[in-house]
Amino acid sequence: MRAFQVCGYTGSGKTTLVTALIRHLRHKGFRVASVKDIHAHDFSIDTPGKNTWLHKQAGADPVVARSAGETDFLYTGPMDLTRIRSLISADWLIVEGYHDFPLPRIVCASSSADAEDYFDGRTFALAGAVSGESGHAWSLPVFNALDECDLARLADLVEERVFPMLPYVDDACCGRCGLTCAALAEAIMQGRRERSACVLDRASVRLNVGGRDVPMVPFVQQILRNTVIGVASELKGWRRGASVEITIDGGSDGPANETSRT
Repeated sequence: MRAFQVCGYTGSGKTTLVTALIRHLRHKGFRVASVKDIHAHDFSIDTPGKNTWLHKQAGADPVVARSAGETDFLYTGPMDLTRIRSLISADWLIVEGYHDFPLPRIVCASSSADAEDYFDGRTFALAGAVSGESGHAWSLPVFNALDECDLARLADLVEERVFPMLPYVDDACCGRCGLTCAALAEAIMQGRRERSACVLDRASVRLNVGGRDVPMVPFVQQILRNTVIGVASELKGWRRGASVEITIDGGSDGPANETSRT
């Protein structure tokens, strides 16, 4: 999955740009998911007193509401973006807001001064009313979200610049590439490193749960590898150097077809 964020002040045109890019990427045949970061602390899509609210108050987590038009999953408490990503199956994830998470970034702004507050080393384009200024402070392309030709060019730029999402593991857990995930994302956007620099892409031990890979830092990979080999090596048929595949049927109490390879 490739992911990027659209950041800027309220009223800068973020939603206009996000919805336009969703349409353009969908037109190209991609599956597109989106996340809207809402800053209001008391926001809830659920309604106090309604059945789903009562289910949640009783302790259900998540609560699932199904109607003829949609199905809604209501989880208790906030999730970080890595957890949200694990629940999504799509080619693209567009994040509106969430400006504190280190993804490739498009900044929407009314002016260069406003853009400066959100500009960082991962910014690869500017959009919004700032496109009407005669010049701007950075050597970045500027797009008008209301111009279809500009939007088509921006969609092409997104495909060109945005890379598959990094695992974004805790800074203290990895660093095998010599950088944190945030620093690596910035280095990739600035052309100083390649996406292939992430060592987790070359993991010798992979864990797949329900059809999705679960990222593991090298230390955890080694624990899993040693545990599996320690058990398998005592069995008849063990052969040193051979790959090992374990499939665990979760049955009625868990997800089925859990597979570990080492």
